[in-house]
Amino acid sequence: MPGSAVRQVTTALPGLRASQIGALRRIVAAYLDLWQMTGLAEAAAASVTELLTNVVRHASGECELLMRELEDGLLVVVTDFSPEPVNFPPATQDAERGRGMALVHALTDEMGVEYTPVGKQVWFRLARSSGPLT
Repeated sequence: MPGSAVRQVTTALPGLRASQIGALRRIVAAYLDLWQMTGLAEAAAASVTELLTNVVRHASGECELLMRELEDGLLVVVTDFSPEPVNFPPATQDAERGRGMALVHALTDEMGVEYTPVGKQVWFRLARSSGPLT
C-alpha cells in the first residue's frame, strides 16, 4: 500500500447495522471535504458502503473503518473479525446481490484483502488523479 500518511481517522463500529451505513457514507464524504479530496468522495463513499454492507451481511457486524489521506491519494481499510473469507461470486444478470466487490474493484485504483489471525482487512486505494479535486 504505497504512499506515506498525511492524516487519518479510525472508527470502531461495534454492532454495525445496515441502517447506520448511510450516516457513515456522509461521514466519509465530510472527511474528504475536510481533506480537500471531494473529487474522490463519490467513489470512496460507494466503496465504503459496499464493504460495510458485507460486514453486516457476512460477518458479525463488528468492524473498524480506517481512512488515511496519503500524499498521493486515499487509503480505506475495513477490518472485520470474522474468519470467513471474502467471496467474489460471479453475479448472474438477474441476481439481486453479488456485485459489491466487483463494484469496489471498478471504482477504485487498487484493492485487496489481507487475512489476520482474528479476521480480515479489506482495503482500497484511490489516487488523487481518480477524480477532480475541488
